[in-house]
Amino acid sequence: MPAEITQENVRLLIPGKAAKIATLIAARRHITPKAALLAFYRSKTYRELERESSKYWHYSPEQLFAVSGFSRRPDTCEKHGKGRSILMPFRDEILKAWNNRQSARQIAEHLADQGIHTTPQNVWKFIQRHTES
Repeated sequence: MPAEITQENVRLLIPGKAAKIATLIAARRHITPKAALLAFYRSKTYRELERESSKYWHYSPEQLFAVSGFSRRPDTCEKHGKGRSILMPFRDEILKAWNNRQSARQIAEHLADQGIHTTPQNVWKFIQRHTES
């Protein structure tokens, strides 16, 4: 390792860290290591790692993985918005549970068991939008 890290030699530290981060991303996102490496190279974290002044080169690959946002579940990164609710595939199930007098909290907990993370408030809003008034 160089005695002093400068903008000219910070690039010597990047390949090893990028390879480890790509391994972590590939495992978390279930993608190929090549796709994971390309995703990391396109990330803001990589741009910061290239800048010596950001001091990201001090971070371990695991810390960079956490900072990058790749450690979050992919379904939490998607933007759903109006008309594209993550709950839509479960519409009939949600409305049936609601008609069977289950609370929004119970429905949200049931969805969480299926890997769909939402709040009781979102379930309630979804029910209001999809019940016949």
